[in-house]
Amino acid sequence: MRKLINITLRSIAIIFLLVIIAIASLSVSPIYNFEETAPFSGEKIYNPYRNIDTTIGWMKGNFHTHTKVDKGINECPFYPDVVYDEYTSYGYDIIAFSNHQQLTKHPYNPDLQINVYEHGYNFFKFHKLVFGCDKERKFDHLLPFLDSQKQFMIDLLRKDGDFVVFNHPDRTSGIGNKTMKRITGYSLIEGDAGFEESDKGRGTKLRRWDEALSAGIYSHNFIGDDNHNPKKTSRIARRASFLNTPTKDYEQIKQTLLEGNFYTMRIPDYGDGDTAAKRDFNKRLPEIVSIGLKSDTIYIELSEPAEYIKVTTTNGKTADSVTNSEFLYFKMNENMPFARFTARYENGITIYSNAFARYDEESSEVNLTPFDYSGKHSINIALTILFNLLLLSIICCSCVLIFKLIKHYPRIH
Repeated sequence: MRKLINITLRSIAIIFLLVIIAIASLSVSPIYNFEETAPFSGEKIYNPYRNIDTTIGWMKGNFHTHTKVDKGINECPFYPDVVYDEYTSYGYDIIAFSNHQQLTKHPYNPDLQINVYEHGYNFFKFHKLVFGCDKERKFDHLLPFLDSQKQFMIDLLRKDGDFVVFNHPDRTSGIGNKTMKRITGYSLIEGDAGFEESDKGRGTKLRRWDEALSAGIYSHNFIGDDNHNPKKTSRIARRASFLNTPTKDYEQIKQTLLEGNFYTMRIPDYGDGDTAAKRDFNKRLPEIVSIGLKSDTIYIELSEPAEYIKVTTTNGKTADSVTNSEFLYFKMNENMPFARFTARYENGITIYSNAFARYDEESSEVNLTPFDYSGKHSINIALTILFNLLLLSIICCSCVLIFKLIKHYPRIH
């Protein structure tokens, strides 16, 4: 009996050491010197809606949803054709399938293919959408507890595709104000990731996005359902991005998203389980009629009056607001780094604009905005060597211990 217990304990110890080896092996990363960030400033104001064409209207899109896949991680019981049909029935024009570690083909039309997947199988749920890639990156840190690890992964993923989306930072472990002031390289951020019933409206504050904007790190707000079951009415058609694009071609969609020529919406679960009523409701949503910049004044006009429209600026502060109105004009003074609109309706519909921000430099051809973050973090060579040597020593020590445990296994006669 004693020998059996001894074998069991040694086996548990070996398994534990193997886990330590796996974590250490998948923790390799450079250690960065993060530059001090500063609020946006300058005489110019970036207008994400500078190329808006009001004659073509908006296309309703969802870029974060899951489907059943034949290989890989399954988090949905239905294949892409079912998911696609469900979304189109709620008035969606553009649907992309962002399965974990898996590129998914369009079920009907290859011309509408959007290559995107959700990267990340780590324990902290540090997930990213990678757009425009040809294959999935298998490497990930199992425990990305360092900001340098998070930055390293974003940098790697940027090389794989066209751009990266920082998913649900509010639901990611280890993400705080300090992290949001440091990591860069993502073009869009999933700001509102909660549901009205569970977060009681707290998600509408977009805290993490505002923290990054307040630090002078620019991105566009980008929200999706993150749906795992299209037949569950309480979870489908709860988020949408409305793109001012003339076509559903990926290259046009990419340009629209990178410019910021879109707005996002939180949608209530209308109909209380009545699918027909919810579908009808989703096809009659309020929309932005006009939005933009005139001199130093930003403006928004809605198709119908909202309960309130407010202007949010540094640290999530409200700079101006109106009630029971369909429009708001706001003058950005020279000391205001950025401003964005939020319009909320009594039934819970919430509309978010992208941010208007001050700058001096000319627009970047890469990001289609004047905010280029390449080179904002340099590698600390000494700390990088020490950190990775520490990982190597942990791996070596664990291997030695495993060898000793196996060598001295008690024999059962």
